[in-house]
Amino acid sequence: MHTTPATSAPGPATSTPGTATSTPGTATSRYLAAMRNRGPLSIDWAAAPTRHKRYPGAGRVRLPWTADRHHALGLLGELLRDLLGMTRIVWSHHLDDGGEPSGRPPMLLTGRPAPSGGGLYPIEAYVAAGDALSPAGDAALFPAGESLSPIGEPHLPAGLYHYDPVHHVLERLRDGDHVPALTGLLADGPPADLVIVLSAVFWRSMFKYGDFGYRLICQETGVLIAQALAVGGRLSLATRAHLRFPDGEMDRLLGLDGTREATLAVLTFTLPPTTAPTLSRSGESRSQPAFPSGEPRSQSTFPSGAPPTRPADAPPLMERLMSRPVAGESRPLPRPMPDGPAAALHRASTRAQPGRAGSGSSDRAFPPRPPVRAGRSIPAPEPATGHHPAEATAHPEPSPAGRHAAEAAARRASPPAGYRPVPLPAEALGAVLVAAGGGYPADLPGTATGPAATALCLLSLRVAGLPNGAYWYDPARHTLHELPGTTQVEAGPLLANTRVALRGAAAVLIPVGDPVAGAGTFGDRWYRMQQMEAGLIAQRATLAATALGLAARIHSDGANETTDEALGLAGTPLRSLSFLAMGTPPTGGPLVTRPIPALVNEEVMPPRQER
Repeated sequence: MHTTPATSAPGPATSTPGTATSTPGTATSRYLAAMRNRGPLSIDWAAAPTRHKRYPGAGRVRLPWTADRHHALGLLGELLRDLLGMTRIVWSHHLDDGGEPSGRPPMLLTGRPAPSGGGLYPIEAYVAAGDALSPAGDAALFPAGESLSPIGEPHLPAGLYHYDPVHHVLERLRDGDHVPALTGLLADGPPADLVIVLSAVFWRSMFKYGDFGYRLICQETGVLIAQALAVGGRLSLATRAHLRFPDGEMDRLLGLDGTREATLAVLTFTLPPTTAPTLSRSGESRSQPAFPSGEPRSQSTFPSGAPPTRPADAPPLMERLMSRPVAGESRPLPRPMPDGPAAALHRASTRAQPGRAGSGSSDRAFPPRPPVRAGRSIPAPEPATGHHPAEATAHPEPSPAGRHAAEAAARRASPPAGYRPVPLPAEALGAVLVAAGGGYPADLPGTATGPAATALCLLSLRVAGLPNGAYWYDPARHTLHELPGTTQVEAGPLLANTRVALRGAAAVLIPVGDPVAGAGTFGDRWYRMQQMEAGLIAQRATLAATALGLAARIHSDGANETTDEALGLAGTPLRSLSFLAMGTPPTGGPLVTRPIPALVNEEVMPPRQER
């Protein structure tokens, strides 16, 4: 894979990389420079870790496979299933570099709903369930290794859980309601009935991709945020993404060491009124977000531009929770993130940046602007029915456009053998652009109306009624601006499967942005926030394409200097961040996919490990 640095990024500071005195954005600049100059991959497959983790001594809750709209546990089961679950079996034939069958024996693979770089799935999910899912009160700890509840039981004992996608169960790590403690660490501290924390097991991707794996992990986190928003909308869950929090506090509460595995994003959910109780166990209203102490929080509590830190005088709710017994994870543990540019960038991204409380600088958005030499503007194609911009909202009741995308979440698949070289209907492109450029609920300033850290560029290759070329998309006006590209993307350093895809692809959607534009406010955290938004945009476009019978796939090697030149971005601070090819899937291909059916009322688990 190939990536490029921002040539306009600030040069290295004299301080040591990753130290508190480094200029904001320095670690990002060094990382980008290292990615530009990296050599070919050298993969030690013997060092590959497992693609999922378990807590073998923990009590388990078997999750329903499909939702019962009146039971919160059913909603949670379907949400996790379509987020990280193993939902299909794939019979795959090997292809050569030209996209033709290689003659090697086929493989039988398990498929998940959302794409992952190299199929490595480095993201784990932790679930905090509180009063809303256990209105009768906390249950006592169940014996280790025994199931806590049968399938279909509407309540979940309050506690902190890990999602095991292999067995579609929750593993109980610690008892007690962790929702107030987790939401108390978030920048906007919303009320929530349910919290899902997305963490990254770094070595799971980096054993293959090295430091470049960090970028893939950040984008995959954004992909999963988009997936959660789509599935949450289908289930009438009010969903919000959170990228700003004190990493050390969050990792500590989850029992993560921050080097092998660390928190990258938090998702909060409010259950439908027919499912969630309106009162907590104490009888107090849940309408007001609170600190762990239960005191309401003001917006001026956190430093401007900084992830929040827990006040020194906060009562020790976290300590009380962490003093309870906690389950141990399976062995062997994955390796820590190897020292290098990615590790330095991640360390820099976890530190709070300077800011004045109440100054409002953290509320500033940094949307990229088109290059000054952008050409004439033309109206973008009108979306297909049900995908008009006015219909795409973040309301928990899904719009027609949102329903189409949510229904596509379970059947999306990455095409391995390219596309049929047929024109893309203009209205289909319009629907994809609307989905990609719409607002979304998050704590990154400006996301309510559209992407806040990235912009959308388009390569039209074979779109009905739209001349071939490069365009800048303005989602507010639903217009396209011609870009004076100086080369073709095919001239770049592309992998064989990307070249195969471009032979028949109808269009390529490319999120772009300035990798250091927000560093003055958010520090090096800006890099991972921007990469997450790029992944979110790509997945929203993919779901919209899938809903229309099309296919799409991210080709990370397509974000490179040649692509920047093709978009007319050379000499500007902007860089391509991702590369989503889309088109009409072939009528046949090397894959045979079958969905995994709903689970029976039995649980098949491996024997318990002796301790």
